[in-house]
Amino acid sequence: MRFQVRRIAAAAVALVATLAVLFGMQRWLFQTQTSVPLQQQLERVPGVRKVTLDFSTSPGVVHVTLGRVSDIETTYADLATHVQALASGASMDVAGTPDRLIAAAAQDLSFSIAQGLATGQFVAMRSQVLSEAKRDHVVARIYINQQNVYLALYDQAHAAYFIYPREAK
Repeated sequence: MRFQVRRIAAAAVALVATLAVLFGMQRWLFQTQTSVPLQQQLERVPGVRKVTLDFSTSPGVVHVTLGRVSDIETTYADLATHVQALASGASMDVAGTPDRLIAAAAQDLSFSIAQGLATGQFVAMRSQVLSEAKRDHVVARIYINQQNVYLALYDQAHAAYFIYPREAK
């Protein structure tokens, strides 16, 4: 009887050690094959200031902080290409460096953007956003493609970027 307990204990220790090695190898492979290369590629994209990867949940979130970029649509597409190539399924969160003026303007503009997305009247949305931004003393650039509406807000030293997914109709 005592011999059997030792066998079970030895088997349990061997199982725990094997699992620890396997999970350690999986983590190491993920770091060397996905996380580090992804972060390096994203940091090479012009305008990227900071990249933070959060893979604590599946499929993961990539946080990117941008400086001033002239074309948010192209920059976002470039970032999304890298993310999907190395971390397929991960979502991406893009932020800028807003100040109070830009944050207040963004809050005001969110209603016009929401109305434009809900109604599909993008021309009216664009003119309303541009006039409201001018009133708030912020430069606004708005882009649209089949997937998203891109809003960039600038003042002298700060910028903010917002990506709104379009509803498929």
